[in-house]
Amino acid sequence: MSTSNNLASQWVNPSDVSTILFVLGGDVVQKAYSQATGKIYVPVCFSFGCVAYAFVALVGIIGDGRLLAPPDYPCKVLNLKSGYLRENKNFILGRLLRDLEAIETREANIAAEDQGFDGSSYALKITVFEAMWNKNERTEFSWGWIHIVGIIITSIQLTLAFIPFIINRTWSVLLITVAGTLLVQWTGLLPQWRAEKLPNRQRSDQVYAITSGNGSREVMVVRGFGKCLDLESLAASQSPRNGRPWEKFLWLSRPQEGTDRNLSVIRRNTMLRKAKRSDMWLFRGVPIGFMITQVSCACLSVFWLLLLVNVSARGEFPDSWCLLGVGGLGMFQNAWLAAKELTPESRNIPLKRIDQVTGRKAMDCIMDFHSTYNLGIPLRDEFFPGALRPDEEAWWKGDVEKYNERRVSERSRGEPRPKPRYSGHESFWLGDDNLRTDSTGFPLSASEKRPDPTLAQQHIPYWTTAANDEAGPSTSPRPLPRAPTLEMRADSKVPPVWAA
Repeated sequence: MSTSNNLASQWVNPSDVSTILFVLGGDVVQKAYSQATGKIYVPVCFSFGCVAYAFVALVGIIGDGRLLAPPDYPCKVLNLKSGYLRENKNFILGRLLRDLEAIETREANIAAEDQGFDGSSYALKITVFEAMWNKNERTEFSWGWIHIVGIIITSIQLTLAFIPFIINRTWSVLLITVAGTLLVQWTGLLPQWRAEKLPNRQRSDQVYAITSGNGSREVMVVRGFGKCLDLESLAASQSPRNGRPWEKFLWLSRPQEGTDRNLSVIRRNTMLRKAKRSDMWLFRGVPIGFMITQVSCACLSVFWLLLLVNVSARGEFPDSWCLLGVGGLGMFQNAWLAAKELTPESRNIPLKRIDQVTGRKAMDCIMDFHSTYNLGIPLRDEFFPGALRPDEEAWWKGDVEKYNERRVSERSRGEPRPKPRYSGHESFWLGDDNLRTDSTGFPLSASEKRPDPTLAQQHIPYWTTAANDEAGPSTSPRPLPRAPTLEMRADSKVPPVWAA
């Protein structure tokens, strides 16, 4: 048979489609799972890359015990109150920074084009967010349009798989597609995904800065206000082999009893629970949630191998093309989902931007941020670990005139931000109190500050000013509300096993 005839026969009914179907690696499928797991339906479509991932997951469970993909974007977490720095070891936090940078850069460029200036001409940009209330339970995620895309692609795959049954009454492709889809959903429903993607502490009142580190042009500051996931705990999350990640699951943990409750240090924003552990001889002492993952990964790897036996069976036209279409759709959907930009809300960290500080020089930007929030010292130490210039050193010691005069003389650097008015309450400087803002929620800049009070207003004590007075909200000292914790949530219910 000639070469042209061989090629024609191959294009009519491909004899070996496995070479094409296994192009997608298990690492891509792992990232797709890491992005989208958390609901009863997982928007990861069936592809033959899932076969490779089954053994990647098995190796991970035997090794460090993790299912979540390793971080693929450099990220550091700074607690701006305490000054402590943590290197990120969590995939979710690295993707949060990557997506926030992409979203903020895109919106800034659009606004700059509308106003006719270059929106990328800055050395450092600090974007300040306020955490909003997360409506989900401590082990739940929200539905999104990625789930709709997953349902549509899966429906198309099942339709393609049904074509050979209609034409030739052969159901091997349909069997492979249905069985593969069920195995994909089984993998995504494992509770360990949520155990790794969410910290136990979910009502933090700290102020965090996340950045790629020295040399980066973007810093994202998140003010918790008792509504934010603990990003420090997320950055240094423990292995699921340990019992701590399972404490937030009511059906996989139990209340602490006896001397366990007499803790010398109460863990903030978490529940006094500990993971249930297995008594079976093979899994003795292992958290039940982790035991479920171990058994599932072992079974899944065997089932995927059995499924491959059906792939090698050559069928009549159009079996091979339909199988290739099913696998190809799954590959592209997995690759798209693995790299997709997601909103903070989909990661249970809803945020609202309240301020943005930019500067042609990184030191100017950090100084402006410090002038407004008094939280810039950890950022200064991260971006300028060496010795400072004399005028910079004087600025940080309180003598700001010399540095500010030199900055004003260079028009391209802009005017420095003035320190906001405050009542002397220490919590203001620590970020626990609300900034004096206008009706839009943004801190008042030098050009937008309120007019000076009238002579009559100057004789009114600040503690008698109403919160809704025209002069602005009162910043007088007041008792700070207790940050809501998981123990204070009365709407928490024990979920059924199938939905937990």
